[in-house]
This record gives sequence, structure tokens and C-alpha cells, in this order.
Amino acid sequence: MDADWRKSLEETVRQRRLVIFQFDGEEWRCLQESRRGLNEFTIARSHEYLRQIRIPTACILIMQDDCETEVRFGIVSSRSAISTLESRIKIKKSQRIQPSSKADLFWLIEDKLSPGKQDELASNKPVVVLPPKPSAHLVGKLAEIETNHGPMRLVAASLSSPKRFHSAAEMQQDAVQSALRTFGLSADAQAVSLHLVKGQDTTLNRIDVREDTVIEHDARSVPGYDLVGSNRTGYAVFKNDTEKLEVYTANRGHLEEVFGVDLIYMNMTRHNIVMVQYKMLEPLRRNANDMDWMYRQDDNLEPKIERMQRFRKSHAPGQFEYRLNPEVFYLKFVKRDGALKNASITMPIDHFERLREDPSCRGPRGGFRISFESLAGRYLRQTAFLDLIRSGYIGSHAKTTKDLKTLVEAVVQQGRTAVAAIQSQRI
Repeated sequence: MDADWRKSLEETVRQRRLVIFQFDGEEWRCLQESRRGLNEFTIARSHEYLRQIRIPTACILIMQDDCETEVRFGIVSSRSAISTLESRIKIKKSQRIQPSSKADLFWLIEDKLSPGKQDELASNKPVVVLPPKPSAHLVGKLAEIETNHGPMRLVAASLSSPKRFHSAAEMQQDAVQSALRTFGLSADAQAVSLHLVKGQDTTLNRIDVREDTVIEHDARSVPGYDLVGSNRTGYAVFKNDTEKLEVYTANRGHLEEVFGVDLIYMNMTRHNIVMVQYKMLEPLRRNANDMDWMYRQDDNLEPKIERMQRFRKSHAPGQFEYRLNPEVFYLKFVKRDGALKNASITMPIDHFERLREDPSCRGPRGGFRISFESLAGRYLRQTAFLDLIRSGYIGSHAKTTKDLKTLVEAVVQQGRTAVAAIQSQRI
């Protein structure tokens, strides 16, 4: 896994070039005091400095004055013209790295640069764009420093972030983003802390963090939780004024190889739990102008539904709770190779069971299938579904963390990957 992210990052900067931004102390301190600090900010620079780069790409930020020096690694995520002479640049996911001085950084790459590029770096030029080979060389040297692994993996994962549903990796990414939106956060919200199991495969390494480092360690040792045992791959913590969201990921194997994804959302402030199982819709093209997306029931869904039924019967809502629907289990259908932001189909499992008896969900040979056309709008849209979870109007009562542990472990043992999100009051 370590070799994968390093190779990916080196290839990215070889194609798009590594950009070095140099700041004076006064500008640096103003950025530190901005709303999101040095983790994410925008600056204006001359068009001529940026002509050779392709967005997005990795960047190095250098601040040096008479009193201190600092070096950070991040992403140039966007560029847009704001005047005849200048472009607006957005830099995000910026984290401290080593070496922490311009001189030591320069030493890593000096022999790979032409005399002209050496002079640019030695000067205080605001932007220096490195050639392809020196870009990859410098990234490789920085990646050899163990304390740089967290910040650089964060950048590598973000630059290679998938935009379409191909496998469980994209499903897990969508599940994490859905958990954030249910909590009222945007998909690129910053975490208070991020803990990754070294060498393990998780989409959490694309999460932005407020602190200067990503914590890489064995995330099994989380005080007060024992949700997924040795299958845990990482967790992130988010906070607002009154509540906290803890997002855990777990899977038994590489995300490209596991069978599917489940999102388990436990809202401790509303006492409800909702579990979402992802399924792929396959394209159904009748002719050049007639396109639909369809799901045919797979063989292993029936025993899963039976297990869902047993869990549902043993966890009835409490005496004074109200739910529009006390169902725990939902299915979310996404388009294979479709964009992550595209429309999806979400429904409770009891609706799915009704559809299996619906003649409109039968194909020409009598087989069961559902599609956008056969449903004719009878499904939950993403925004409405997430709002219902957040308000506590759907889902069952979650009595103890032990129940969640049992459910997550059962999911992972089936060769799936689980995203568990726990929303609670801040202490």
C-alpha cells in the first residue's frame, strides 16, 4: 500500500508538475489567522507563474523570514482568472512536512535542477514550477521521511479520488460523504482528528484535518470502542457547536476486492439507527435513444434479508418513540460507472419486498428487476433520506454500542466493508 500511494503521487507530479509557493512572514501570518488557517486558503498570483501546471496537482509551501521557517505539503485544487493580470489559486489539505527549512529542501533536489531553476528557488520568487523529473524526484525524497507519510498520503488520495462508481472503493467514499451530509457537513469538511491504520485501505485518507498532522497508527486501540475488532482501517472525528460525529471504516480486504459496502448510521441524540446496503445498477440500453438502469437480484441477497428480518424483530422501537418508518435497513442503488454525484435509488427493505410482488418489476421472462422506469419515482431521493435520518423520523432505536458492534462484525465477516457513523452530544 505504501508503494502504491508514493508511485501514484510521483506520477501525478511528473504529469502535472510540482508547484512551490514562497511566502514572506507577514503574508503567512495573515493566512494563519484566516477562517480555515493554512489548511485551506486562496491567494492571487500572476498568470505567467502558473502557465505550466495542470490543476489539480501537489504543491509545497515555504515560509522563511528572519525568525522562523516552515514547509508544508498540499494541493493546488483550483485556478481561475480574477483580473487581466492575476489568477485566484485555491490551496487545501496543507500539512507540515520535513525538512522544515528552505535550505534543507533545496539540498534534496539541487543536483537535479538546471542553473536557472536553482536561481529561481534561491530567490524569493512567489511561484516556482518544477520540471517533470525533478518534481517526481523531490516527491520521492520527501516520501522517504516517515513523518511525511500522513500528509503526503492525504494529498495522494485526494488527487486520485475516484469520481465514478466502479467498485466498493467508490461506494465506501459515498457512504462516508453521506454520513457527513447527514451530520450537516459538506463532503470536504475538516475533521478534528484522523486516525489511519498504517498500510490499510480506506477512503478516510481523503479526509481533510484541522491539525497539522494525520495520525498513522493502529486504530484498533480507540478508548471506549470495540466496534469492528481487527478489521478496523481508520476513524475520523468531526465536531460542531453541540455534537460530535465519529466515522469508522472497516473491511477484511482491499476495497477493490470486497463484495460491497454498508453504511451504519447511529444517531445517539435521536436514538435511531439506520443501515444502508449499496447495490450496483447495470446499464440497460434498448436502443440509441432509450436508456435505463436496472438491478437484478443477486443470489446472496435472500439470506441477508432473512438476517435483517431477525434483527428488525428483536429491536422494536421504545414505548415513547415516534417514527414515520421504524425500518432499520435500506438499500441504495447506484449506477455502475456513473458519477458519484448522479441520482441514486434509496428505499427501505420492506418497500423492496413489496416490489418483488409487483408485476411492473418483472422482466419479459418473469424475472425480478427494478429500474428507474419501473419505479416511476417511487423511491427516496438522497437529500430527503439524509434529512429523515438526521431528524430521527426513520430508523430503529439503537439500545447499546454492543448491538452496533455485533452488526458491523457480521457485515465485515461476509466479505463486505462497513462505514459506521456515530452521532452524539459533545461532552
